[in-house]
Amino acid sequence: MKIICHLKSLLVLLFFFLSLPASLFAQSPLINNMPATGVLGQLDFISGSSGTTSSKLNAPSGVAVDPTTGKLFVADRYNNRILRWSSSDKMIDGSPAEAVFGQLDFNTSTSGLSASKFNDPLRVFVDSSGNLWVSDYLNNRILRFDNASTKPSGSAADLVLGQAGFTVNTSGTTVNKMKGPVGIYVDGNDRLWITDRLNHRVLRFDNASTLTNGANADFVLGQSDFNTGTSGLSSTKMNRPMGVYLDKEDNLWVCEDDNKRAIRFDSVSTKLNGASADGVLGQPDFTTNLINYSRNGVGNLRGVYGDEAGRIYLVDESNHRILIFNHASSQPNGAFADYVLGQPDFGSDPIIQQEIFDPSTLNYLLFTPRDSSAVENGKFPLILSLHGIGERGEDLWRVKGDGLPKILDGKNDFPFIVVSPQCPSTTEWYYDRTDIKINKLIDSVIARYPIDTNRIYLTGFSMGGIGTLDLAIRYPNRFAALMPIAFRIEDGWNLCTIKDIPLWGFHGQHDPIIPLYKAQSVITTLTNCGGSPLFTIYSDLFHDAWTRTYNNPAVFNWLLTKRLE
Repeated sequence: MKIICHLKSLLVLLFFFLSLPASLFAQSPLINNMPATGVLGQLDFISGSSGTTSSKLNAPSGVAVDPTTGKLFVADRYNNRILRWSSSDKMIDGSPAEAVFGQLDFNTSTSGLSASKFNDPLRVFVDSSGNLWVSDYLNNRILRFDNASTKPSGSAADLVLGQAGFTVNTSGTTVNKMKGPVGIYVDGNDRLWITDRLNHRVLRFDNASTLTNGANADFVLGQSDFNTGTSGLSSTKMNRPMGVYLDKEDNLWVCEDDNKRAIRFDSVSTKLNGASADGVLGQPDFTTNLINYSRNGVGNLRGVYGDEAGRIYLVDESNHRILIFNHASSQPNGAFADYVLGQPDFGSDPIIQQEIFDPSTLNYLLFTPRDSSAVENGKFPLILSLHGIGERGEDLWRVKGDGLPKILDGKNDFPFIVVSPQCPSTTEWYYDRTDIKINKLIDSVIARYPIDTNRIYLTGFSMGGIGTLDLAIRYPNRFAALMPIAFRIEDGWNLCTIKDIPLWGFHGQHDPIIPLYKAQSVITTLTNCGGSPLFTIYSDLFHDAWTRTYNNPAVFNWLLTKRLE
């Protein structure tokens, strides 16, 4: 587990992930503006003085944890050193470091050019073998310290890249030279990735563990060859790249300072030198680089990292925040971030459904409105939305693929809280007493969110339309109104139980999956029981009767007229 950050002019190192074991990192719950759990470089969160001691920092710019020992390494930029904390001390606020590289002791901060000195170290990375990699920015080189958790203070590096030896410092634009390297990442295939910032490129070195001093790079992005170093704004060019990260799907992420974006190269192992990027975050396309403080815009980006859940973290320095994107590799260009750290919220930017993991009931998407027009006595109306059979599984993002959740992101004028649970792939909404979990989920969300229990509405489409009727029959006193779409019932269901619940059904006349007569039978039975259901038949539609329905504001206005007596 490692985190890339840049805390320019900040004199504390905040860490909220370092308190979690690596195995839990990908599943850690996230909330906007979540507080850090500890601090190094200061005794508390309200101090901010710099210093050159074993417990002080001066512009920390990179952190990494050794996966073999749990020890923490911090690039202390303006002190020209790397500090190391033990696995236990790194969790103690204000604790002293146990070792220092780049200096002989904790009280000096001079720069230099040798195997044991740095000049503006910016990033650190510890690979799976416990080797520490450091980008030595003004010395135009990358250093490697083997078995870094065991080395004593002042130890010399074991390898240098970008220079022929440890006492040479010449920048260049060749296959074995660099000009201001910053980002470092070593992937599971022993490949070293480096952002060569002032050459506006990313270099890859294969067989990183066996490299020798001054080795040649094997691959380049951002330039068509190793002898070009021009900047640009396109899918093939870069402008001062800062961070680099390779995800588990072989997608390479690069954040650029001056282009104010993070670009993605899919299946990068198959690409040729100078290949085009496949996606971009922070900008709407590959030819825009505007500064924005928004949910889908950024300022200058200084770091990019990811986790096993497929989330990408962007360090948006000039906006003083970290943006987090769920399922980032599948997001469209210019996608909205899901979470923000360092700021309380996204302001007036589009509302995005949150992914809520609830092991005791069901995982669900949560839409919390900003529009308060439907609030009564401080409480919002709730819509419980049940998806169709195609959205089952364990990937919550799939629930956004259809139905009501598909249209909610960015719908800032929608006045309902919406909870959209995900059905496990092994069952359906109306099998295996899944209703028990849904009912328990309703109790859970009532306890957690400001919900008006007299205005809880239930809707669903296809499998979810059937599930809507099943759930209402089992818990008829919970719901103020029902809105099933493309629906039917199973044999033996007692529809008369819900005759008094206002219901508006929708169906496509040419539905080949659930024939119209099955839905009409539901409406007829409810009418014969003494109910007054509404029924809309779309004469031109097939199975998908929900897209048109959920895009019709009138259906939601109708819901708001209904409440429990």
